[in-house]
Amino acid sequence: MQKSKKILASGSVLLVAMLVGAAITNAIPAPMPIKVVRPPQVYPEEVGAYARIISYDNLAKPGETIVVEGKVHNDGNSEITVELVPVMREEEEYWHKYGGNVIKPEWVSVSPSEINLGALESASFDISVSIPSDTKSGYYSGMIAIRTDKYPERIEHYSVQVYKPLEEPIIKEFSVAPNSTKMVVTVKWNRDEKNLISTEGTVDVHLFDPYGNEVSQHTKMTRISGYVDALSYALKYGMEGDEETANVHVHGQQAAIYQIENPASGTWELEMKPEDVMHFNYDIVVNPIEDMKI
Repeated sequence: MQKSKKILASGSVLLVAMLVGAAITNAIPAPMPIKVVRPPQVYPEEVGAYARIISYDNLAKPGETIVVEGKVHNDGNSEITVELVPVMREEEEYWHKYGGNVIKPEWVSVSPSEINLGALESASFDISVSIPSDTKSGYYSGMIAIRTDKYPERIEHYSVQVYKPLEEPIIKEFSVAPNSTKMVVTVKWNRDEKNLISTEGTVDVHLFDPYGNEVSQHTKMTRISGYVDALSYALKYGMEGDEETANVHVHGQQAAIYQIENPASGTWELEMKPEDVMHFNYDIVVNPIEDMKI
């Protein structure tokens, strides 16, 4: 009997030990993954000297000097000295070597080339590009380095379109059928008032009848139109000055118009030669339908 009790007691101790072990196991949960909360990364406010070059259509003939307008702005809170330097990077030199059109630094001068700017201050500058007389027609790209005594260098790009005037007039022949009642010949060209190539930009127009006689009864017409862009690029960079005029574009259209009643039948000739005008178009209408509705 005594031996049996010992066995029972031993079994009780084992059961208690198992229960205690289970309790300890349940009391210690499985390790949970630790979530690392990183503070948000704070980037320092980017400041420096910003430049804006007024693009427009920069047109020039070989041998001419064209002036391109620009503006530089100090976006920092202290005074800086800005240098404006014509440059051409290595990749530009490589591109030019294989036929690309690049404005070489030796063609360019900047005035003023050095500007002192106070905090949030802006100033204007001019880029003078002297086109060599042997330059071929096409678009040419240039770069201005914006260098300061405090901030990293920035590069601003601009372009100039070089063109060669026509040496010979363009001649267009057209036929007029017998018994035609009316003929209207119109030659039109535009001038951008923001960037005139020449104040005298025009197209020399002559009209000849089938007998070789020049027709003198023509009318010159001038029409002015324009548009306003309310999204100011200048304001985007905080540049002051020019807000009211920078995005106002005015175009003047000129035309030579011939209106001929009962034109002679046969082959007519229209002769056109632009003088300091890049683009022009012409219309020849025989027997126009008045008040035509489309």
